[in-house]
Amino acid sequence: MKCITLRLQTLLQKSVPQVDLTPLSGKEKGKLRLSPEQLLITIHAWALAEWALALARRWRPRVLPRGPGGKPQQYCDASILLMALVQAVWRKSYEQIVDYVATHAGLALALGFKQRTISKGQYWERRAALGLLPFLFFFLGLVGQLIRLGVITGQALIVDSTLLSAWYHADPGATWQKYAKKAAVFGYKVHAVVCQKNILPVFVLVTPAHVHDSRVGWFIILVSAVLYGFQVLVVYADAAYFDRRMFRVIQEILGAHPAVDYNVRRKGKRQLATLFFLGQWRRLVITPRSNIERHFAWMKRYFGLKYFQCYSLGRVTQFVLLTYSAALAVAFAAQRYQRPELLRRW
Repeated sequence: MKCITLRLQTLLQKSVPQVDLTPLSGKEKGKLRLSPEQLLITIHAWALAEWALALARRWRPRVLPRGPGGKPQQYCDASILLMALVQAVWRKSYEQIVDYVATHAGLALALGFKQRTISKGQYWERRAALGLLPFLFFFLGLVGQLIRLGVITGQALIVDSTLLSAWYHADPGATWQKYAKKAAVFGYKVHAVVCQKNILPVFVLVTPAHVHDSRVGWFIILVSAVLYGFQVLVVYADAAYFDRRMFRVIQEILGAHPAVDYNVRRKGKRQLATLFFLGQWRRLVITPRSNIERHFAWMKRYFGLKYFQCYSLGRVTQFVLLTYSAALAVAFAAQRYQRPELLRRW
């Protein structure tokens, strides 16, 4: 199966834009402190945005041709996508990002606004009209560039999830998640696959909060390995992923080692004799797996993963994809400026 996975590597790797990844200089000490214009140039944002939009058009269902008349479109889709990326990296609201672009001529030109900038209402509508595919492909394109740089290898993957409380009390896409002796959460669940080398995400999926980890864990691990052609050696996961499908995907399809934790309560006290060996096993499993917990804490604190003001599964998914794209854009810029210690900082 590894041969099949390597052949499928061409599905994404060869289609990603072959941009210039030459190391840059000039940011030897302190924080990067890049302006939005510098960030867009450093990560080749326009090339990635046009590539993502071109792929999205291929996958979209055909629509009826537009009839004659009507006002011609003034702003291109790439401008909306990149404006949303800047909004996510600098954590600005819709009002703030529209005002910021309107008052910074250099950024407006970098985003493709030549004569006039976009209004808040039109920006909201155009961003919603883009859907999910452009943001998903833009995220995948950033992962592909980091693979080319050697920042992401995919040899050791970690999978886990985190809960996000819904912003709107009557959100139609959110559901309740109840735990024993814990407060119930009404919202969504973010499932992420992270490369252990630099604790950077390679795939993310948003579901209602009630969806169990074992139902999607095997799927996102398989998708991650197939999309990027990873030669996976080991997959780390907690006891929630102790499932037959998970083991089949890891062992039989990927040919990797499943480092999945085990819950002794499933077999009762008859298994207490093996506690010593389970303790030794968990020392090998828990340490790498704790990295993804720090990853979620870092995403929520520094990139505002939990501070969203939208509802419905589609809009929340778009927000999560943008947030993760912002994290990868920061890592991309840090690597190009030869500052690996800033891969997860901003």
